[in-house]
Amino acid sequence: MVRRYRPDPVAREVVERILRAALRAPSAGFSQPHRFIVITDADRRRALADACGEPAAVARGLTPWLSVAPVHVLPCAERDAYVRRYAEPEKAASVGPDGWDVPFEWVDGGAALMALLLAVVDEGLGAGFLAVDPAVVGEVVAVPDGWAPIGLVTVGHPAEDGRPGSQRRPRRALDEVVRWVE
Repeated sequence: MVRRYRPDPVAREVVERILRAALRAPSAGFSQPHRFIVITDADRRRALADACGEPAAVARGLTPWLSVAPVHVLPCAERDAYVRRYAEPEKAASVGPDGWDVPFEWVDGGAALMALLLAVVDEGLGAGFLAVDPAVVGEVVAVPDGWAPIGLVTVGHPAEDGRPGSQRRPRRALDEVVRWVE
């Protein structure tokens, strides 16, 4: 995760490659519920940063990062994509979204989010993630009906040391986090 960016723009074709990679994420029944809103307009990004509390964070001594990132992506999930898919004849005998114990729109949304984040890194860029209040985001960005924002992803060229302090710690070793049952 990156929290400091250079102001350099990110080419649209790069953003499109990142989004195409995110679209390759799996989904229950191949419902393809993944939706994305891309915000590159500087005024709209600033408004979104303000709505998401960046001024208060800066007042606490943190560096602005939302308003500085040249690209914002709101990954969203459309639950009706499952309803439509599981109404199709080949899926009619399957348990559909109303019978699921797991909210697959969030599971599949997380898969798309991870694919997006990995694609950002593959492009040599940095990304940050922020949980958002959909109502607050909806005041700044026109989120289509039925699209549920998962969060806000910032994308850009990382500053020399753009990682938060917590990410300067080493990753845990495999033997610390894996239990083998053989």
